[in-house]
Amino acid sequence: MLVRAHPLRAFGSSSLLALGARLESHPECGRRDCRQTPRQNATWRKLAGVKDLPHSYRNTRPAQALIGVAGEADVFDTAEQIHDQLLAGEDSRVEFKALQVTERGVRAPNAEGLAGELVAFANAEGGTLFLGVDDAGEPVGIPRHHLDMVDRWLVNIATENCDPPIRPIIRKHVVDGGDGGDEGEPEKHLILATIPRGLYVHRTTSGRYYQRIGSSKRDLTPTELARLFQQRGREYVFDEQPVLTADVAALNQHRLEAFFGRSPTIPWLDLLRNTRVVAASEDGATHPTVAGLLAFATEPSDFLPSCTIEAVCYAGTALSSEDLIHVERLAGPAADQIDAAVSFVARFMQEARPADSDPAYDIDVIDEAVVNAVAHRDYAISGAKIRLFLFADRIEIYSPGKLPNTLSIEDMPYRTFTRNQLLVSFLSRLHSKRTGQVFLESRGEGVRKILRIGEAHSGRMPEYQLFGDELRLTLWKRAA
Repeated sequence: MLVRAHPLRAFGSSSLLALGARLESHPECGRRDCRQTPRQNATWRKLAGVKDLPHSYRNTRPAQALIGVAGEADVFDTAEQIHDQLLAGEDSRVEFKALQVTERGVRAPNAEGLAGELVAFANAEGGTLFLGVDDAGEPVGIPRHHLDMVDRWLVNIATENCDPPIRPIIRKHVVDGGDGGDEGEPEKHLILATIPRGLYVHRTTSGRYYQRIGSSKRDLTPTELARLFQQRGREYVFDEQPVLTADVAALNQHRLEAFFGRSPTIPWLDLLRNTRVVAASEDGATHPTVAGLLAFATEPSDFLPSCTIEAVCYAGTALSSEDLIHVERLAGPAADQIDAAVSFVARFMQEARPADSDPAYDIDVIDEAVVNAVAHRDYAISGAKIRLFLFADRIEIYSPGKLPNTLSIEDMPYRTFTRNQLLVSFLSRLHSKRTGQVFLESRGEGVRKILRIGEAHSGRMPEYQLFGDELRLTLWKRAA
């Protein structure tokens, strides 16, 4: 929704007269570091109705009280709030950026520079980027027919040029360029991107760690970076984070009782807090954690839309709609997804094989591969789900998430890395309805088991490969 702003709507006429009267009594500050330009000063003069604006006054408490400078909440939902911030200028929570846009794309700023601004906000306390506003706070606008292109450009930079990716909240606004009269300037289109405080320590893909300090970004020193990692160390454990859109009622009581017993010795809520099934958000409210939802919610995907498995069976050896036999979206808690995925393979893997032939795949290897994918995928990657493709000659399982810097494809059989430690601890105690056994009986042997038994069954070594943010496992079919 576009919010139309008008300069005069920010204040009542009496406030403008009072502001003008009080400003006329103050001399110019003469500060050498003041960023107020004649053009912005003219905008203020237009608003206040005075001949000259002593801009040193605008940061005093009386002026802030009159103009309503945005506070710590950084909410820019109304025309008044947007114009107030344009007049107040950049600060530790606001950055202005004018864009050079052509039919071929955004020429300036460059992707690395804008990624630095996003990273700086995320590594501080968050903030808002005003696109279409110059350094002086003057709305220069974005051509209306380019708004969607700029939106995509911004999302692409936040996703591809920031590590881990940043998910800004993007809003489009319209402000008037002048006083709205016949001689007023035309309306200007702006994009406001709000960057929340990061759960992680972010960097640009070129390896630069920035933090917002005052009205600019700067590189973090090694000491500052170490301190930031220490401060946000716990927040790297993504599966322990509370899911703010869910409440405790999303958890299935029958599943909780099957796991913890019907009569715990302490109150249920205390038990769930102690086991990190639930956690408190910054405002003190109690919500299920990511792992708590995955293990115990009736339908985790109601709150974590990407935590599903897409299972597809093809008659041929390529991704082709002409060869499509069956497709399913496997949802529900993690335990149900694992059982459903293994059953999917068991149901279709004998297609076009003699009835007395050996199984096309070792079902224990399939089970181990699916458990690994569910347990170790990166649930912080929005929009990415596990994908299981059953072809005529192989199975491919795609799991979202890169390997950590300390681990390589070659190291995987010999070293362990647990991305979701809390979820893994739950899966090591949850039992499969299909086998009656716990999903994770031992740690660190899964990859070796997949490679060893997979090769023995099919005669061909299973293959792990990285494709961007996805890890792919290929299991080969046994000849009939």
